[in-house]
Amino acid sequence: MNKTLSFVRLDFITVKPYLTLKNLIIFVGAAVFMILTNYGASSSIGILMVLAALYASYPFALGEKSNIDVLYATLSIKRKIVVLGRYLFALTLDISSGLFAYIISFVLLTALQRNFNSIETLVTVFVLFLLFSIIQAIQLPIYFKLGYMKAKLLAYLPFFALPLVIMLFSNFSKDFFAIEWVVGLLEWFAANLAVTALVGVVVWLVIMALSYRVSLSFYSKRDF
Repeated sequence: MNKTLSFVRLDFITVKPYLTLKNLIIFVGAAVFMILTNYGASSSIGILMVLAALYASYPFALGEKSNIDVLYATLSIKRKIVVLGRYLFALTLDISSGLFAYIISFVLLTALQRNFNSIETLVTVFVLFLLFSIIQAIQLPIYFKLGYMKAKLLAYLPFFALPLVIMLFSNFSKDFFAIEWVVGLLEWFAANLAVTALVGVVVWLVIMALSYRVSLSFYSKRDF
């Protein structure tokens, strides 16, 4: 486990030069714009959490540029450590980004004398964390299979495909289920947040575990 955590730290050191104040100002500025134009805290949190999704791919890009996978093989770093380390790195970014987005939303809404609903904002952060980490669970196997340069366009398709799938599923459910039943189900989930969160976490864990196994299988078969 210590080797895995050291690998996560190495990824952070690799990405650190790109975590610039300029990029932070751009994302915070976009969050302020969303709030000022009445898009609300949810949109501003989403903008800030995109930051984590973007930086999660940087170790792949920088590693491919410097041919670092060959170095890992030379140093006898097990491939499962590389894969698990990348997943933990991405999740750490997501969690840090979510906490940062929560704090920024509180500061901005308080400064602008807008209502800040702590529970609602926390739920928003939680849902967006699940959403973005699931997108990364789709992206990471693609990077491990193809490498960054071959995969970079394909890997960003989930950002567009997942909302489309959700929309299509919503339209599909309306054709097969009564609108009253769907509304009732949503109201039940809203009234039972603990159960909803538990179901969400279980589904998330299954998706992440499957994604990890696929990534490990792909990466183990690559020649370096």
